[in-house]
Amino acid sequence: MNTADDGLDEIVSFLLVDKLSRVRWLPNQTEDEHFFVTGSWGERVNTVRLWNLVHDRLTDEDDTGVPLVPQPTAKFGVTGDIVGLEFLDDKHLAAVTSEGTLSVLDLNRESRLSYDFTHTYNLHDLHTNGGVRSACTGVSAFDQYLVTGGEDGTVNMVAGDAGKVIRTIRDPDGGAVQCVSFIYPDLVIVGQQYGVIDCYDTRDESSKPVFSVETCVEEDRDLNKPTCINHFPKNKQVVAIGLESGTIILWDIRKPYGASALCDAHTTPVTDIQFAKEEQDLMVSADMAGLVTQWTLNSSSSLVEYFIQSRRFRLKEFKPINAIDMNVRHMICGGDAEMLYLLDMME
Repeated sequence: MNTADDGLDEIVSFLLVDKLSRVRWLPNQTEDEHFFVTGSWGERVNTVRLWNLVHDRLTDEDDTGVPLVPQPTAKFGVTGDIVGLEFLDDKHLAAVTSEGTLSVLDLNRESRLSYDFTHTYNLHDLHTNGGVRSACTGVSAFDQYLVTGGEDGTVNMVAGDAGKVIRTIRDPDGGAVQCVSFIYPDLVIVGQQYGVIDCYDTRDESSKPVFSVETCVEEDRDLNKPTCINHFPKNKQVVAIGLESGTIILWDIRKPYGASALCDAHTTPVTDIQFAKEEQDLMVSADMAGLVTQWTLNSSSSLVEYFIQSRRFRLKEFKPINAIDMNVRHMICGGDAEMLYLLDMME
């Protein structure tokens, strides 16, 4: 365990054995629970790991009593890079891979300090192009349903409890799907490779989007492809879209062709955008240069142009930060440096 203070924040870091592609806190934990999951990339067989942050008995606690040591409690191996992790509920986790496989795992509570994984099912070759396997590029969940995006240009809607594809949306232009966000039971936002955001009504049997909005102009199309999407938890119709250029677009889907806000703190592709889970009005973003930025939101504003109040740089590393997540007290970050970073959200 190391601590660093480079003028940004005091950061607690832990050396791991994996490059991390995803980190996610378990949902709906009590105040004294600190379980989270990670997904790795870059190996022939990669791993979904379940961790618990516990007090280090060999050292003193810090003055806030924050648990300081990640202790692994379960793992599950997959072939290919893990490109997405998403909870369907408190006990079911979905993972998608660059091999085009969706795996759903049950989380079984063994004790106060430990969980275990039970493998429920795999869906192999979820995305194919001309009979050839294509990579999954992302996953998003709403209730017991999942949507996955693929390099084949399709979005698959999966009944999570049954493990069955119930709907496929095909991009007529055949461009790879970069990212997906399941906002409402009948609404999916899709970021396309060629710089377009499509909004689909899942009740419509056609593959025609309700509307489409470009994220770039012709001159910079290669720079402004969408890389990640998330929505405001209190205001789901407002979507945050990270771009390859490093810009974040805040966009109100109720007024798709109206004004949007641009957030400029990153100069390399945005890798992840997350929001505080409780009453804190915070957004956090990460990028390929290893920068993590915290944004304070103006929840009283009804205009997307005024949603951002201030920004603050929280972490700067020398390798990409691929994933971030927050609970009420802590932020965790992971990336290519084979490190896990823990920051206090109460500072």
